[in-house]
Amino acid sequence: MLALYRLRWQIELAFKRLKSLLRLDCLPAKTEKGGRSWIYAHLILAILTDECSQDLLDSSP
Repeated sequence: MLALYRLRWQIELAFKRLKSLLRLDCLPAKTEKGGRSWIYAHLILAILTDECSQDLLDSSP
């Protein structure tokens, strides 16, 4: 049970980080489709940024 709570907490921290760094907390779109597209684009950006940063950290001496 403790492991599940820790996992949940890590997910909460990840969403908090996304909201602050990628500005996911302010949705500029007026329609549902526009909002969904905006959120998907920012989530893809977050995944790509994480992948690139991991590659960079792995390659540094």
